[in-house]
Amino acid sequence: MGTAYKIRCKHCGAQFDHYMQPGYGILPPCVGCGGYVETETAIRCPACHKRLNATQEEFNEQVEVVYQWD
Repeated sequence: MGTAYKIRCKHCGAQFDHYMQPGYGILPPCVGCGGYVETETAIRCPACHKRLNATQEEFNEQVEVVYQWD
């Protein structure tokens, strides 16, 4: 189980994949479905190291593709 995002950083334009671990056997809600995106722990761009998830809206703006599997 898991969720992976293809993200394009709005700061530098770098594109990369980010994997989110499911919690307690439950998949995190998908982006665009009104679900919650973790903002307590920083997700940073591997190229410029800027934070990408200060708010849920900021994170959603940078997500290009969402993959979910079980």
